[in-house]
Amino acid sequence: MAAAGGRPSLARAKFLFDLNGFVRIPGVLSAAEVRSANAGVDAHDFVERKEAMRNSKHGTAFSGDESTGRFDMAGMLGWDAPHHEPFRQMLCHPNLVPFLHAVVGEGYRLDHSPLVIAQNKGSEGFSLHGGPITPKGRFIPQLQYRFAHGEMYNTLVAVSFQLVDTNPGDGGFCVVRGSHKLNLPPTAEMMAGEDA
Repeated sequence: MAAAGGRPSLARAKFLFDLNGFVRIPGVLSAAEVRSANAGVDAHDFVERKEAMRNSKHGTAFSGDESTGRFDMAGMLGWDAPHHEPFRQMLCHPNLVPFLHAVVGEGYRLDHSPLVIAQNKGSEGFSLHGGPITPKGRFIPQLQYRFAHGEMYNTLVAVSFQLVDTNPGDGGFCVVRGSHKLNLPPTAEMMAGEDA
């Protein structure tokens, strides 16, 4: 059952998160908020991350053309007004907060500074990372997900906003369905995107 703006009900969102480890919530930002965020991005410069900043394995789908870097920018929470406003609002957006409370609980905090990531054709992707298990199979309590006695416990979640139209096949934010419940480490080939 969908709520306003095509967003799932909280009960459905919790079910989908428990099942998959993610939930897609369309229509969180209005068209005006997207324009405002893009105006802020357009007023600032991206940094192209190349060479030592690359994190993908050579010769994989994530490595792109091996010369075009990944483009990112940070610091948007500290930009001058009005450019910081849409990014600050995203942290506590009234269309998002009920979902964060549902999967994280009240009193969530920002773990690290947000980034704007952009890519041109040939840009490097990002090797898969995160999850509750290290490559050697050790448990990481700071990245755990548990559901016990009717309660959901997450120690870390990621939120991604798309500020441009994104269609199937365009790339972008990637989640391995169910990886929040891992009990065994993924292979290096999986992490590099070589074995889906």
